Amino acid sequence: MPFRKFAFVSLLSLLALPAFADDKGFYLGAGVTSIETDDSALSDEDNSYKVYGGYRANGYLAFEGAIVDLGKFKDDNLDFEGHSAQVAAHVGFPIGERIRLFGSVGAHAWDADGNAADDDTGVDLTYGAGVEMDVLRNIGIRAEYEVLQVGNLDLNQTTASAYILF
Repeated sequence: MPFRKFAFVSLLSLLALPAFADDKGFYLGAGVTSIETDDSALSDEDNSYKVYGGYRANGYLAFEGAIVDLGKFKDDNLDFEGHSAQVAAHVGFPIGERIRLFGSVGAHAWDADGNAADDDTGVDLTYGAGVEMDVLRNIGIRAEYEVLQVGNLDLNQTTASAYILF
């Protein structure tokens, strides 16, 4: 009797796999970002862009690379302008057929001009969370929040973007 229950549950699990069949493959996306800093000596917000691409192994795991403009911040004595190249792993949790919550962790190599960051270049940790929604079969939208450290500055990045899944 326990074997029959196990076999029945296994069969139902296999039938659910095609629901995630469209969730895998390469994707490209782009969006606008709002970058904020907690440093009180600098202006606290700037708008920018993010371009990303990756591979979604399934509804639960994706690997992504991105290019991000970190914006410009300026005050009387301090200024900052930066760019970042990121790699991250996304761990997702599908909710229904179209929505996916995810957390991300990775690293970013940044290049900064100005005197607000201690160094001109560096590699630091990045982490965040977001939500994706497939609007059409291969087109979706995403909202995400990420924390990036750039030298001695902490930057908070909020992004609204669209992506296409191949």
